Amino acid sequence: MNKVLYIILISLFSLTVFSCGEKEESSSSSSSSGTTTLSAPSDVSATLGYYQVAIDWTAVSGASSYTVYWGSSTGISSSSTAITGITDDNYTHSGRDNGTTYYYKVAAVDSSGTGSLSSEVNATPRDAPTVTEACTDNETASGTVQGVTRTGPSGTFYHTFYGASPSNGCINADNISAEFGSSNIPDGTISTKHALVITEGGYGFVDTWHFYSDTACAVETGFTSFSYGPPLATSDNITISSPTSGYPAVATKVIYENARVCALAETAAVETMIEAKFGGDVDLTIGTVFDSANDPDNNTNIWAVLDNITGQTINWFYTSSALDNGTYPTNWSSTIWHAGDNITR
Repeated sequence: MNKVLYIILISLFSLTVFSCGEKEESSSSSSSSGTTTLSAPSDVSATLGYYQVAIDWTAVSGASSYTVYWGSSTGISSSSTAITGITDDNYTHSGRDNGTTYYYKVAAVDSSGTGSLSSEVNATPRDAPTVTEACTDNETASGTVQGVTRTGPSGTFYHTFYGASPSNGCINADNISAEFGSSNIPDGTISTKHALVITEGGYGFVDTWHFYSDTACAVETGFTSFSYGPPLATSDNITISSPTSGYPAVATKVIYENARVCALAETAAVETMIEAKFGGDVDLTIGTVFDSANDPDNNTNIWAVLDNITGQTINWFYTSSALDNGTYPTNWSSTIWHAGDNITR
């Protein structure tokens, strides 16, 4: 019996050693793979922005960095496109396409490898809001200005540069900077639109600068919009002696009783330019529209209209402000002009 017992004890001891060895090897494999080293980040969120998505999460204790996995369809996994080496508990994914939905998962990383992936979140980047969407006074053309000499202006007129008449108003920003100074065009601006729109059934003007980061005036980075009226009153149709060649020989004084300024910056460069332009009177927050009454009542602008210049098939609408209303029109100086074929936005 002692011999049988001895054999049994030897067998049990060998089985125990083999089993412990297996467990120890399994534990080492799990650690080296890194798949369970760190738990998945919690409270993951994705917030849409201007051509970007901001991803945020709660920091994981022990994490040295994070990896964000992303794609444009649901079902994000560790084989999806990865953004590595993120050391903060947030990441802004910029340069995204407006209107496309993006999906994300986040994983924490330590010396052992990448941990578990978080739950999936998604967001759709937005475009900049338009003046019509965001401002009290919009750019919807309506009506005809009454009482103006030669023709009643209506519709949308775009700024021209040395007589050029782009069909949709899109102008190379370098041209405008050269003519009017860089203080009117934000850094990084590639193209612009400068529009004068007849609004409020012919009793309002909206004068707007739009800034874009591409050549086709498609990716807007901000705007400044100035609206005058309603009401508008026209008077003093006069003849201008010795007008500049190609400019109108008649002018109409327009008096407006209300004015507003509306501005939007989607980038820091646009914010800086607009705030400097207004001398500190406008305090912008990126992505938030500034919309406020601007000037006191009874302001006066001088507007001149010339219809159908010889050899042209479009209407031209010239504008200028009086330097001193008391000496109008002897100080006439037309420095701002618009042209267009009544394109409505």
